[in-house]
Amino acid sequence: MEMRQSKRYRLRASVTFSWEHANGNTMQGRAYTRDISPAGVFVLTSDRLPADTTVKLEVTLPSLSQNRRGVSLRTQGRVVRLEEIGFAAAAEIGFRMWFPGGSSATNSLGKRRGNGKFETGTSEATLSTCKS
Repeated sequence: MEMRQSKRYRLRASVTFSWEHANGNTMQGRAYTRDISPAGVFVLTSDRLPADTTVKLEVTLPSLSQNRRGVSLRTQGRVVRLEEIGFAAAAEIGFRMWFPGGSSATNSLGKRRGNGKFETGTSEATLSTCKS
């Protein structure tokens, strides 16, 4: 039985992440995503983060233009599952969208709690599931 609240989407995208090590140092890593949902992401990495660690993540989506960097999805989350090939992180605040060269105030999307929708300014966009 599927227990997840959000549909996962297979996506291989570049991800950078950082967390605070037990000794107080800020650690950083670069890897790729395996899948993503509005509620979290699975990161393919050999870095070993302890369970329940707070982690900052930035997923760079592929650009439609080869001359530009893609849009980034940023969040702070918590490591909720560890596997030999990586870790799953739950996005505590959903994902905020950042456009290259744009203003964070006008270009971020905040997840509304519980309804699967995102808002930007006064308009909203709904995440939809593509069926094939």
